Amino acid sequence: RGRRRVKLSVRGEAGGGAGSPDDSITGLGYHTEGSSLILFVVTRVRSQGYNLGGLGATFQPIRLFDEPEGADLDCAVVTPDNAFAVGRTEAVFLYGVDGKGPCYVFEGRKHKLLWFKRYLCSLSSRPSSDRMVLTVYDLKNKMITFNDDVDEVAHIVHEWDALHVLLRDQGQSFVLREKQMSTKLELLFRKNLYNVALQLAQYDSDKPLVADIYRKYGDHLYNKQDYDNAMEQYVLTIGEVEPSYVIRKFLDAQRIPSLASYLESLHHHEMANADHTTLLLNCYTKLKDVTKLDAFIHVDSGVSCEDYVRRFDIETAIKVCRSSGYYDHALYVAEHAGETSWYLRILLEDCQRFEDALNYLSNLSSPRAVEALKKYGKMLVTSRPEETTALLMRLCTPTEDESREPSPPAKPADFIHLFAQQPRALMVFFEYVLNSGPEPLSENILRTTLLELYLTNKLTDSVDPMAPNRAVWQQVSPRAQGPSGSGAAAAREAEMTQEYGDRLDKAFALLRGGWPAGGEPKYDAENALVVCHLHGFRRGVVFLYERMNMYRDVLKVYMDANDKKGLIQAVARLGDESYGGDSRLWIDVLEYFGRYDGDCAEEVKEVLSHVERRGLLPAIVVLQILSQNPHLTLSVVKDYMSRVLKDESAIIDEDRRAIQKYRREATSMQKELKELKTQARVFQNSKCSACSAPLELPAVHFLCMHSFHSRCLGENERECPICTPQNYTILDMRRSQRASIAEPDKFFTQLQHSGDGFAVVAEYFGRGLMNL
Repeated sequence: RGRRRVKLSVRGEAGGGAGSPDDSITGLGYHTEGSSLILFVVTRVRSQGYNLGGLGATFQPIRLFDEPEGADLDCAVVTPDNAFAVGRTEAVFLYGVDGKGPCYVFEGRKHKLLWFKRYLCSLSSRPSSDRMVLTVYDLKNKMITFNDDVDEVAHIVHEWDALHVLLRDQGQSFVLREKQMSTKLELLFRKNLYNVALQLAQYDSDKPLVADIYRKYGDHLYNKQDYDNAMEQYVLTIGEVEPSYVIRKFLDAQRIPSLASYLESLHHHEMANADHTTLLLNCYTKLKDVTKLDAFIHVDSGVSCEDYVRRFDIETAIKVCRSSGYYDHALYVAEHAGETSWYLRILLEDCQRFEDALNYLSNLSSPRAVEALKKYGKMLVTSRPEETTALLMRLCTPTEDESREPSPPAKPADFIHLFAQQPRALMVFFEYVLNSGPEPLSENILRTTLLELYLTNKLTDSVDPMAPNRAVWQQVSPRAQGPSGSGAAAAREAEMTQEYGDRLDKAFALLRGGWPAGGEPKYDAENALVVCHLHGFRRGVVFLYERMNMYRDVLKVYMDANDKKGLIQAVARLGDESYGGDSRLWIDVLEYFGRYDGDCAEEVKEVLSHVERRGLLPAIVVLQILSQNPHLTLSVVKDYMSRVLKDESAIIDEDRRAIQKYRREATSMQKELKELKTQARVFQNSKCSACSAPLELPAVHFLCMHSFHSRCLGENERECPICTPQNYTILDMRRSQRASIAEPDKFFTQLQHSGDGFAVVAEYFGRGLMNL
């Protein structure tokens, strides 16, 4: 199935007819070319090739070539690469589908050709003798691998991975075996035939072996001081030979160009580490080869940041360029690698290009700009306070810019450390943030910090002499002011005093606005109180004490300052109970004036009027307190004492009348009790006390002199219905008094909060509650 027969008639064109000995076929060979079958035919006088077509083809065979030269029997063979080798006396010719190809000049008449592995075996006779020679050729590497004289050969065969040669006369044979690769290479190395060794190793496709040969070849050239060619060999070992082996050989200053080429190849194969990058850039900088340095770090505009980072170690490249003074190259690497921190560091520390740094930050996303400013903002604030503060204002307040990706505003408190030497800029920054609309983040810290800035007596900003347009921050030296220097200094001092007064007003407004009446503070009240104390801001201290209901501390502020007028105003405001004040504060003020070393007669009179009106202290206590002040005379308390004595005299008279009344009542009650115990009671009531009808039997009479019909009393005949409610009320009072004996805390509470403790004790004695 699928077979077809082709009959070819091969005739010579100059010799005899059919059946001539010269027309006999001495060699055949075929191979497939695509889907076609190619047939080679050799006679003694001709060499021909035919295309027989594919399987099932119906067309006639096509003659591909026809050469008027042939070969003897067994002198033609097909090679592994589908060529047809024909051995003649002058050479071995190779034929293909296009006809005659290359040839190899092997002198001597060819008796037999044989292909073994990748070798062409030729049995030929020398031109000058009939001696037979067996030669094994490596056509690819163009060398003779075996050559020796032999006796007449009967046959040559290859089997069992060896070449067997059978001799005709002696009945003997010998075997040719291929040597091991290591043996062949060692022989080639001794003869310095490294190129041949490479060809042999590449045939086996053994990469480590090939790399080792390249290494030995490079070592050979290096020892001959052929450094450029040696480096070409070492470059071919990348991936197999440790780079340090090559680098150590070329660290000498005269071999830096070769070393640079090797390091470039390492980076090209993406096998370089940070040390290799450092070494390569150092080579460029020592050679001052800016062109190669540019070629190494610059890329096309379409390369992404991720691809750029993979080219070499970014941080190492930046450090080397910085240390060598190639700042523009370092900036290029940092920018294309997305290293914001390094980019700003170079701009600020090395190039002093503050405007470029601000422009770069302005184009970053808000989160990246915030992180960068936290690290490098201090240099910008010192050198360009106005522009940097404006940038921070934009980052810390909500923005409506549609061209930017929306992001939450930054926390202003995160940038406080940037303004360590620029307190005025910090004050402007925080004022803007607080007044920019919604409540900012970290408002508590903002208000506390701003309060401290307001209260600082002299805000001094450090001045960058290189900063342009810094008239606001600069201070003129008095020596440069000329004759009018002292007058200008006085005017400047007055201006600073006025400015400080304005800041104090702002501080008080900040405290008051941050803690509305009845609300919660928007700042740390205790921290603000400490700040106000440290800076001696009495208005703020008084305000905070009042908001914290620490009224006695408010009075102490005025007492410590010996501010009598302020003290009277404060106690008048805070001691008014109708507005939630504490009237006992007047007692503290009175005690203060009792210790006051100076004239305070008018203030004492005013305090005494309030003490008298509220009945806060007994007169004797007032006199004891004021007696401690040697500057007070009797005239100060004369009017007060006359009024108190008059009022107390009236109270005494009233108490005496009450005593006489209670004594008469007690005497009457005792008399009545005695009569009840010793004398009979005569009931003369003629009417019922309940219904007012004439009294009829049965009737009930009570000792209280009330009489009732029995029917009017109902079932309760033991108690007088008229006197019972009053009696129960008295009994309840007695029970309540007895119960109070078991509650001493209540007694002490009343005693503590009462203005007249003696009255409380007297009341308890009167109730009999002290009779334990």
